[in-house]
Amino acid sequence: MGKIILFINSFKAFLKSNKANAETSEIDRNNADDYAVEKKSTAFYVVSIIISVLGAVAIWLVAVTNGPAVSEKSFTMPIQINEEAKGSFISAAEQSGFNVVMEEKSTVSFYLEGRKKVVNDLTVDDIYVYIDLGKYIDAINTLPNDKEQVIAAEIIIDAPIYLNISDVSKIEVAIKLVPINKTSE
Repeated sequence: MGKIILFINSFKAFLKSNKANAETSEIDRNNADDYAVEKKSTAFYVVSIIISVLGAVAIWLVAVTNGPAVSEKSFTMPIQINEEAKGSFISAAEQSGFNVVMEEKSTVSFYLEGRKKVVNDLTVDDIYVYIDLGKYIDAINTLPNDKEQVIAAEIIIDAPIYLNISDVSKIEVAIKLVPINKTSE
C-alpha cells in the first residue's frame, strides 16, 4: 500500500514540474512546452500500463473464481484387434515356425484430460482403443524359432488430439511366440 501512495505522490510531483513558468522567455516557454509534451505522453503510457495491469488482474480473478477450465474423465474401453491383421499375424508366425499365444487382456483403463466442455461431452464412440498387429509381422521373420519369443504389442488409444491421456493401467499386451515343435512352459 505504501508503494502505491509513493507512486501517486511521485506522479503528482511529476505533473507539477511540467507546467511552464509564465515569467520565462518565449524560447524557454517553447522548450518547456516540448518537454511537457514528452512528459505528458510518458505519463499517458504509465497510466495506460497501470490500467492494463489492473484489467489483466481483474480478468485473471474472474477466471480463477469460476472454477477449473480443465477436467478429466475415466474410461474403461475394450481393446480392438482387427481380425484381418490378426489373421495375417498368425499366418506369418506359423510360416516362421511359431504358435501364437496372446495375453487375454480385453480392456484398458485410462483418464482423458482436457477442456472441461470437451471432456464432459466425450462418449465411448469418440475413442478407439486397438492393437496394430500388422506392424509386428516383419519382426516375426527376423526372430530365431528355436526358443520362445515375446512381443510386447503396444495398445494405441486414439482420442481427439487436444486431450491428454494419463494413468494408462497397462500400455502393452504380451504376445508369446512358441516354437511349433515345443510346448509353452
